[in-house]
Amino acid sequence: MELVSWAFSDVDDMKRFLNITGDTQNDLLVNLINGSSSFMEMQTRRRLIAADYDSATDKANCWVDGNNSKIVFLKQYPINSVSSVVVSGATISAAEATDYYGSTGYVIYSDRGILFYDNGFDTGIQNVRVSYNAGYAKTTREYYELQELCRSLVSRVYNTRDKLGFKSETLMNYQYTMADIKAWDKAGNIQVVLNRYKRKITR
Repeated sequence: MELVSWAFSDVDDMKRFLNITGDTQNDLLVNLINGSSSFMEMQTRRRLIAADYDSATDKANCWVDGNNSKIVFLKQYPINSVSSVVVSGATISAAEATDYYGSTGYVIYSDRGILFYDNGFDTGIQNVRVSYNAGYAKTTREYYELQELCRSLVSRVYNTRDKLGFKSETLMNYQYTMADIKAWDKAGNIQVVLNRYKRKITR
């Protein structure tokens, strides 16, 4: 049983957080970490942890329809780096000048997930193809906030599993719902964090 690549914690981290010794709960913790991390991504409608997206293999995240405008929105953000941009078969380089207007290269607006190209992105179906790295690196404030949220979700289910009436084998398959969060989160703190990271623009 393995952690998903977008997990915001690991077994040793959660054992320290929950003051657990021994290994008997390891499989359960893996499932709860995976469930919490997946729930966070489903609620925010985006991937959160920094990852590479390769246009050669990842159409969903890297292929964008051009619409003859100067900007395109990438599906994942913040954009940390871009390794290639191809528009209608032509490779576009990064802009070198600080005056972006009139530049023959693209410009990254990281937090908004935008590529700007003054010549415009040709109209076409999935004709803009971008390889890039996006998401929150483990050294960022946002990562630490989201990691703490994941720990809180795991801790809440783990510590109230008897009250919830779950046996270990059913708890391992437990899926969070917004009704669960509202029942736990009387002050709305969890929902506030989730809302702050929710995708605001349809991409």
